[in-house]
Amino acid sequence: MELCHRQNGGRESPVQQPFKAVAFSVTVSTLITLVSITAADEIRDTREGETVTLKCRFSEQSAASDFSYYWARSTGNKFDNVAIKGVQLNTNYRIDFRPEQGIYDLTIMNTSYSRDNGRFECRVKASGTGADVHQEYYNLTVLTPPQPPFVEPVELRATEDEKFNLTCSSIGGSPDPIITWYRVGSDKPFKATITKGGSKDLRTSSTLTIIPRREDDGAKFRCVVWNRAMAEKDKLETTVTLSVNCKY
Repeated sequence: MELCHRQNGGRESPVQQPFKAVAFSVTVSTLITLVSITAADEIRDTREGETVTLKCRFSEQSAASDFSYYWARSTGNKFDNVAIKGVQLNTNYRIDFRPEQGIYDLTIMNTSYSRDNGRFECRVKASGTGADVHQEYYNLTVLTPPQPPFVEPVELRATEDEKFNLTCSSIGGSPDPIITWYRVGSDKPFKATITKGGSKDLRTSSTLTIIPRREDDGAKFRCVVWNRAMAEKDKLETTVTLSVNCKY
């Protein structure tokens, strides 16, 4: 029985094997100015409509009147102040301003993706020189689950010994979803090229490049989509079947 569809000429070539992933880390050095500076971002997750508090704590030496205090927010390409000293500049924000105790916390109520998904920073500065005395940074993610995956092309007709791309996409999700390819029957993920959407309204894609052999006619591939807004058991997936035209 034929293993795949007939074409002229050719030879057998194996499915491209995944490359090993290389992990690396970056260490950020922090400059100590006057009292203290904290430069590492803290990751915080929340959901639409929830309340979250971002703490900013510093030495009580910063309680003197010759210091300025503010919270700022960066979302997309927009940067603005959300609080100056004890005054909040948004009705959904509340400030706990107790510099004599080293406390300058920001509470965000009724969180929303469009307003709050981004980077927040607390800064304490010396009023005369403008030098940073204390800094704290938060990356706030307003969690949103991604949409179900879909695969392109719709008809998976490959040719033996020729490169073929399978692209699995999911629209939306915050953070961008993790999209992983597997061959049905294997738990080992393929190496694929990821294109991130960067927004809950845009598409994130994972492109798997294979070089099929004739024995791969009828092979099934599984695409799995997940992000932190979902439980592990609720991962989204779809399965597709490959058709291979043989060369003789």
